[in-house]
Amino acid sequence: MNNNATPATAIANNEPIVATADSPVNSATLKTPVVLGIDIGGTNLRVGLVDALGALVDSRRVSSQEALSGEDPMTKLADYLEGYLAEMLDGKYELKAISVGFPSVVDATRTVVLQTTFIPGLNNVNVPERLSRFGVPVFIDRDVNMIIRYDAKRLNLQNLEGVTFGCYVGTGIGCALAVDGKILVGLHGVAGELGHIYEATGRTCGCGLEGCSETAASGNALVRELEAHHPGASIDDAFSEYGDEPFIDDWLEHLAWTFSTVINLLDPAKIIIGGGVTQMKGFPKQRLEEKIKRMSRKPYPAEDLPIVYTIPGKYDGVIGAALCALEQI
Repeated sequence: MNNNATPATAIANNEPIVATADSPVNSATLKTPVVLGIDIGGTNLRVGLVDALGALVDSRRVSSQEALSGEDPMTKLADYLEGYLAEMLDGKYELKAISVGFPSVVDATRTVVLQTTFIPGLNNVNVPERLSRFGVPVFIDRDVNMIIRYDAKRLNLQNLEGVTFGCYVGTGIGCALAVDGKILVGLHGVAGELGHIYEATGRTCGCGLEGCSETAASGNALVRELEAHHPGASIDDAFSEYGDEPFIDDWLEHLAWTFSTVINLLDPAKIIIGGGVTQMKGFPKQRLEEKIKRMSRKPYPAEDLPIVYTIPGKYDGVIGAALCALEQI
């Protein structure tokens, strides 16, 4: 990473922005104003301080189990954040806001986490109330909405007219939608649940429904199919070693069908494809795009699919969360 890069250069190079001597400073206190960005994942919880330019000035990673264990994960999280901030803010930074991306169903007011599949204690939780001890505004959103904010910034799509469709393939399928640069939330706050549109798979999803597209086209589905056809094989080799086999083609068919459903419905101005699975060795981008085109309405949008791929960084969700707060303070 180039620690001397300007914010614009870092974004262009798909790097997190790193603070420099030019970062904004409060002249009255000689402290740099920062936002605490938090990205909660199934395996890791990442936190970081981000300045007003969107520069990451510090970052940490801790296991989600360590930071969110027990019957009251929000108290555990608040205690962890208190310790982190006590270490980081001492005479150097001024905390202006906290912003959290949750892998959850979040209500339309963006204050309550309604349901989190893998952390039962994060259900029906008013997050600003639970983090009120810090005395600053608290913002929350779905984690994928935080990520698309950062992608829109580094791809210069923040003012793009029309629909931006972000689709992220990891353990599950994440989807975020922006219309004329504004994140689409929906009446109940759940717009973009692409992984839960119906497909007759006959499999039960982690959400409790049967036949969600995520049961056939996600990273979890890929792991399941690889194990069924090549027991003990490494998931890292799924595409590079077994990419020509029918089960991989079937998986791509399901993924293309899922994506093309949104593409046919919304005719997006930009299609962002990302997530850890798309960065695996040998991922068949061309085959995926050919399948999407075959399944898309002719002549359009099939003949002009504005697809771009992102290279996910470990702290995209942290920076995106901070950008969410910076938009509102």
